[in-house]
Amino acid sequence: MTFRRIAVLGDSIAVHRGDPVDGYPSRTWAERVVLALAPGAYLNLGVSGALAAEIRAGQLDPALTFRADLAFVTAGANDAAQRSFRPDRVSAELELMIGSLSRAGALVVTMGCFDLTATLGAEVAGRLRELGDLTERLVLGHGGVHVSFADQAARRSDVLGADGLHINARGHAVVAEALLDRLTIISAPR
Repeated sequence: MTFRRIAVLGDSIAVHRGDPVDGYPSRTWAERVVLALAPGAYLNLGVSGALAAEIRAGQLDPALTFRADLAFVTAGANDAAQRSFRPDRVSAELELMIGSLSRAGALVVTMGCFDLTATLGAEVAGRLRELGDLTERLVLGHGGVHVSFADQAARRSDVLGADGLHINARGHAVVAEALLDRLTIISAPR
């Protein structure tokens, strides 16, 4: 499967460069995926700190106008990090984004966050897992792809930056590799 137009919607997961790591180029996971897939056009709409409703309000229409055939949606982590997290509201926002992009012809890819229990505590990490589960249900319901990284941090403590929240350059390589592996599997002839 060849992708011609790749869009990325989201929060800092979509745009945060991460801390440098020796031996790893300073490229985000999205930039690495785009380099590997070589689409004709690429649009990254990500905004650090954005909530799911803000991502839907500010990024969905431009992504639809762009006519992406592959869309990555990374939304809801900032909502889940707050005590006031409302899974039903975030789910409704994600449904609007995933459903609209899917109906417009895009393969939608979502991902679950790394386990951040060590840095954010069990309560926030639990909300992030809940977000990952609801995101997976939604995207699979629209024929999309979900890649979870929830179990990665336990095995790969070397993927997080100094802030303990965002992935570093090595983490970006790990994420890109996992995404490309999944896209290769679904693109393989059956």
